[in-house]
Amino acid sequence: MRLFTTPGTRLERRRHVDRAWERYVQDGLDPVDVSEEISSSWRRARESYRIDPAISGPHRFLSPDELVQRCERDEAFGIAAPILRDFAERLGQSGHVLAWLDGDGWMLDIDGDRQVAELVGSINFRPGAHWAEESAGTNGPGTALAARRPVEVFASEHFVAALQPWSCAAAPVLAPGQCAPVGVVDITGPWQVQHRQSMLVAKAIARAVHERLRAAVGLRDEVVKYAFRAAHESGDALVAVDARGAVIAANDAATRRGILRAGRLPPDMLSALARGARVGVPGSSEPIRVVPVDGPAFITSPVEYDGSRVGTIVRVPAPESASRVARKRARPAARYDLGRILGRSASLERALELARTASRNALPVLVFGESGTGKELFAHAIHAASRRQGGPFVALNCGSIPAQLVEAELFGYEAGTFTGARREGNPGKFEDAEGGTLFLDEVSELPPQAQTALLRVLQEGEVVRLGGSTPLEVDVRIVAATNKPLEEEIAARRFRRDLFYRLNVLSISVPPLRERGDDIELLTHVFVAEAEGEVGRHGLSIAEDALAMLRAHAWPGNVRELRNVILRAAAVAPGTRIEAADLLLDAAAPPAIPREPARREDRTPPAIAPVRGTLRESVRESEREALLAALDGCAWNVARAAHQLGVSRMTLYRRLSRCGIARPGGAS
Repeated sequence: MRLFTTPGTRLERRRHVDRAWERYVQDGLDPVDVSEEISSSWRRARESYRIDPAISGPHRFLSPDELVQRCERDEAFGIAAPILRDFAERLGQSGHVLAWLDGDGWMLDIDGDRQVAELVGSINFRPGAHWAEESAGTNGPGTALAARRPVEVFASEHFVAALQPWSCAAAPVLAPGQCAPVGVVDITGPWQVQHRQSMLVAKAIARAVHERLRAAVGLRDEVVKYAFRAAHESGDALVAVDARGAVIAANDAATRRGILRAGRLPPDMLSALARGARVGVPGSSEPIRVVPVDGPAFITSPVEYDGSRVGTIVRVPAPESASRVARKRARPAARYDLGRILGRSASLERALELARTASRNALPVLVFGESGTGKELFAHAIHAASRRQGGPFVALNCGSIPAQLVEAELFGYEAGTFTGARREGNPGKFEDAEGGTLFLDEVSELPPQAQTALLRVLQEGEVVRLGGSTPLEVDVRIVAATNKPLEEEIAARRFRRDLFYRLNVLSISVPPLRERGDDIELLTHVFVAEAEGEVGRHGLSIAEDALAMLRAHAWPGNVRELRNVILRAAAVAPGTRIEAADLLLDAAAPPAIPREPARREDRTPPAIAPVRGTLRESVRESEREALLAALDGCAWNVARAAHQLGVSRMTLYRRLSRCGIARPGGAS
């Protein structure tokens, strides 16, 4: 980069370049005293584009409507706009303007010193004008686009004489996965006052826009990958592609069946995919069956994010016989893998790294974390990434089973052991999990006798069914989880210290959502996309004020609470954009998000509502309200409500009956 540090050196440089320009333009001599970059651009302007150096400026313009449409469609400009505004305010009195041009060379925006903006308007340096080299010859933004690198064009280095009172510093913006620039940042000012920092500033802005584009593309890819993982179906070949058709994920079946060629979809499938996208209804995420001329039929499921298509899940159904075999061999299996755990925060990355370590061995794992943080998700993912992934994954919520039945559930029982048992006896969870993983959720809720029996199984590697005497060897990996501090449970003599040491060989602490920073925004966008299918709406997005409110919330219910808040808002929002007010519309439950954070200096204790009736009646009414809130939040899906409350479905049915709760308009 050339730096013009004093008026003297600028003037001397101007004279050298003037002579070089005159020799080339007027005398037809090869350019000298200019860089190879500028001389190459001059040759393109004269020999390839036939630019007349006497024109007053470019003469290709967009209509006002076309300019508006380009601005609205240009994702890079939408991301760059706030950054440009911030820098333009600093350039307001500096004698320079800051412009944004798209990847085709059309100027979309200009800001900065107003007087300079009026002056450069005389050479058509204004929004709607075309400044690629084929229209304007050598110039900062046009040459930066052609060279695909930052360029400084000083005074008479411009090929067109009318542009020579000005100097430009331009830096192209590259998007992830694309070779051609998607835009260019340009700083223009009079050649006499060109600042040495102009190029540094232009490059800094371009880098900032690139980083935000990379984050946006990464977020969209995460949304597509999430949809890809959610679409898993045994036997089918699945491929996830982004909006340009580039493959970003594929399952083993797609590899085995040769669906991909050198990591890409074959051309006939890509063209059929494009035709299918044109046939589909805009804004619709309904699957489309595509039958190419050659090759197998496949189904495309568009993935929408923030109102636009960001990718597609391509499903090539398995042959009928393979589907039947896959169903026949079905066993309890992990539903999630490590890729399903979304987030980029340092605390979550630490937990994920420990989970990867755990997946490489068969040691017991103890997962700590508050309710709703995703402890079971980690258990599934550890199993799915381990060498036991082909074995069963069996989960047991220790807190949802009556104390007298826990041992029967864990270890099984022989025929005739107790009244009401199966006549032929029953294997326990340990036998069900043979060769795989047994996940013990809420392990702190195990009654003392079951803790003793579990300790023996961990020590000896064998179980004895209730009512039996023959030990059965078991090969089972244990992953346990708790939302209670087990050290306190041990101190209170509610949990065995020796069992704690047996389970706590590898420990993973899953961070609460409030400590995960920007993960809240990432998860929000994923849940909004997921909610579309669950509530039957399309094109949903979330407003900035809503995001700010979500970021400010303490999230006592963690990820589960966030997902329920988004589902509820997606169902009740009057438009396709979820606003902050929509997060508070559910009257059946307490407000999920506080309207205003409590002031620290306000130490007045909250008023206590008067108790109506007896204590038993008050407790029963509180339980009734909690049950109704959970059911309303899950659209009266009893299974989901039971999971959210951490109880079995039968327990939930009993409590509904006890509280006299029935499903509106029918049986509960």
